[in-house]
Amino acid sequence: MLEQRRARLRQERDIERRAIDGGSVQWLVDRQLGAEHLMAYKLTVDPDSAAGHVHNGAEEALYVVEGAGEVRVEHIAHAVRKGQAVFVPDGNTHSYVNTSATPLVVVGAMAPVIEVDDIHPAMAPLDLRGVRRTAFDEASVMTPTCIDERLITPTLMGERSFRVLVSPQVGCLRMTLFTGIIPTGRAPLHAHPHEEIVYILAGDGRLWIEDDRVGELRPGAVVFVPVAVRHTLENTGSGDMKVLGAFSPAGSPEAKLSASG
Repeated sequence: MLEQRRARLRQERDIERRAIDGGSVQWLVDRQLGAEHLMAYKLTVDPDSAAGHVHNGAEEALYVVEGAGEVRVEHIAHAVRKGQAVFVPDGNTHSYVNTSATPLVVVGAMAPVIEVDDIHPAMAPLDLRGVRRTAFDEASVMTPTCIDERLITPTLMGERSFRVLVSPQVGCLRMTLFTGIIPTGRAPLHAHPHEEIVYILAGDGRLWIEDDRVGELRPGAVVFVPVAVRHTLENTGSGDMKVLGAFSPAGSPEAKLSASG
């Protein structure tokens, strides 16, 4: 049964973990939650294991939360570690390879929303160890891109800041993926012209929808905000809160609707 179109707060520990070859996946936000423009997942790949899939009809952007390994997309391989993002074009077979002794954990978004049953297990070529290509030979072919957030200059938005990692500038036409830093305090309520998903990476706080305190934010909390719903994230801790966000249609995290809509 589909949920009504409203903002939602979920705690990662309460979301079903589905076993897959090489690890497990949790669907943080999907059509069943009311999403219309994008969906999100958390994938955990076991040590010395690999997991992969292919899907048509949706672009994908992923961010490494923990661990290190490789993300292989068709005939391109990227060495990845915590703090890096990868863009996967629509229809490309891609796999996540954990080459370390600890879990490789990624959180990703896909746009537009597709059925989970339309995502099929598949592996990109596995004979690519040591290959580090960043583009196909044909300049006109869309290619996956790896982005290190440490190399992105943050954009200031009042006391808050964000780094755009995946956007139309790297070929992702349907969504934007970013990380943000929220200092202690509460920003004014605001609404966006896009559907948004926020995953808490670090810090503690509260989610507000209109004048209602919806719930507590902690690492692993997931916030889903439909278009035009007024909200704000309050940081109640003494240090910065760090978030991973994705929204669709693509644009700028600064884009807001006026009070009149």
